[in-house]
Amino acid sequence: MAIELPKFEKTYGVMLTACGKLKGPASKVKAPREKKSRVARYQIGSRRAFVRSWLHAKGKLYLHVDCAIGKVFSTKPKVTHKKAEILEIIEAVRGLEIEAGITGHFQVPLAELPETGLVRALSTEHKIPDMSVKLTGAGVSLTGTPVKNIDWAIHKRGKTEMVLVRIRGERPARVDDKYLSESWNWINEQFLFFVLGRRQGDTV
Repeated sequence: MAIELPKFEKTYGVMLTACGKLKGPASKVKAPREKKSRVARYQIGSRRAFVRSWLHAKGKLYLHVDCAIGKVFSTKPKVTHKKAEILEIIEAVRGLEIEAGITGHFQVPLAELPETGLVRALSTEHKIPDMSVKLTGAGVSLTGTPVKNIDWAIHKRGKTEMVLVRIRGERPARVDDKYLSESWNWINEQFLFFVLGRRQGDTV
């Protein structure tokens, strides 16, 4: 079966980064340790997305993969390889365990966040005589949970206030066909819970 790339369907997500140290006999992995990453395009329905992979060694062997939809970039990344050549890097380490750091990037209208949620509560405008104060970005660290950091910033897009959210967590995984798609599903679930205040499958 082919490596599944995230499709970001029916979510606020725009980018996934999965990077971690591989466990196992790295010396037996037959794949190039390149100084630069490989970049390719792939399609999500009518939308264009990009995938970047890099296998590098710093004493141990690390696998780094980024997937993002095209609207993230003001200037599109330079494509250097075909998608199949990107997936060759991941195929080379199929079956190995990985201590994966998973980061998800999301874009959501501020008005769609729950008022009692983490971001909306901290972003409430406070008015004092002749001026007002509003937190337009912040970051929090968490302990006791696989999610380690949540950062966000508020930007105006026309008349709409958009919140750009980055969530980083850690989870053990195995590199297989569903490594990237399951990594995306997992970090999206953390976004739903910590930012939107609901679980996967909850009705809005």
